Amino acid sequence: MTYALKILALVSLAVLMLGAVLQFVGRIGSVAVIVIGAIFFTYAIYPIVHRLSGRVPLVWSIAIVYLAIAAIAGFGIAVVVPALYDDLQSLAHAMPTFVHNAQTTFADPHNPVIRRLPEPARDYLAKVPVQLATFGERYGAEAASRVLTFVLSIVALVATVVVIPVMSIYLMIEAPSLIAAGMRIVPEKWRPEAASILRDLDSVLGGFIRGQILVGITIGTCITIALLLLHVKYAVLIGVAAGIFDVIPYVGALVGFVPSVALALANDGWQHALVVSAVFVAIFQLEGHFIAPKIVSDSVGLSPLMVIVAILIGGELLGIGGMFVAVPVAGVLRVALLHAVPRARAPEPVPAPPAAPIAPPPPVAAAPKKASGVRA
Repeated sequence: MTYALKILALVSLAVLMLGAVLQFVGRIGSVAVIVIGAIFFTYAIYPIVHRLSGRVPLVWSIAIVYLAIAAIAGFGIAVVVPALYDDLQSLAHAMPTFVHNAQTTFADPHNPVIRRLPEPARDYLAKVPVQLATFGERYGAEAASRVLTFVLSIVALVATVVVIPVMSIYLMIEAPSLIAAGMRIVPEKWRPEAASILRDLDSVLGGFIRGQILVGITIGTCITIALLLLHVKYAVLIGVAAGIFDVIPYVGALVGFVPSVALALANDGWQHALVVSAVFVAIFQLEGHFIAPKIVSDSVGLSPLMVIVAILIGGELLGIGGMFVAVPVAGVLRVALLHAVPRARAPEPVPAPPAAPIAPPPPVAAAPKKASGVRA
């Protein structure tokens, strides 16, 4: 009973602390975004910096990595951004045609699928394209205005281009001294446990952030190339969106799959839509069974159900930003739970004792030969 009450008190305290932290983060939203961005950026590039620091000084290794990032960003601005702009312009011009074609398809009484539906269902489907277009225009314009305001904001520009990289440099340089100073505060008898917690947190955060970034880049590139080969419109736009949202587990699949199949069906018929669907199934089977396990290696330690629940809770609390940080936060809470409640840890397998060598059977003594001749 005492143990159960302690666990209940611990959970209640954790909930209260989480509420206080969320309220505090809400009040310092801009600073929280900068700090979280710096932590994510540091985790993303630190392995490369650490590997280079074995050959050149740390400052030079950071400079080399930053120059490489600047080159990649320049390539993206020169090649990817114009293609994205062209796709967005083309999509904006073609949207009325898409809405009209969808309305015609759903209202066609000779359609073999639509005509089997009840009349209320047919009427509802005929109104869906207009509702979606209205929703997209309303919230798309609002989101675009917010994004434009954010991009043009001097504070946001300085925070993104200057503050986050500079803070990341200080984190990489001062991390050992900060950890050592923090460990000196911890009582000596708890230092091994504190060091174990730090190692687990580093494994969870670093593995997930770096892994999901690589997975998103890989999946976005695969989708873009596949859609270009299949001559699906807006391939670059769909691939970039799928790669960005694939940082959120299970979301990138829907972001890329639904518009691609819809465009293939509207422009080239159901046969082409089936081919596009098969390609997406192959890509995401490859992601789920090969790419993600090899890169991420289940570093967060959460089941698929818990990942989905964490994403839903993060989206409910903090919107899209909450969905991005929900899974690593859930992984951090899991580490805290495992160390706070020893019984929650999975038992370590006990190695089997080495098998005792089997002694060879003793040699069988040969039967004495009977003496020949006459006994005395």
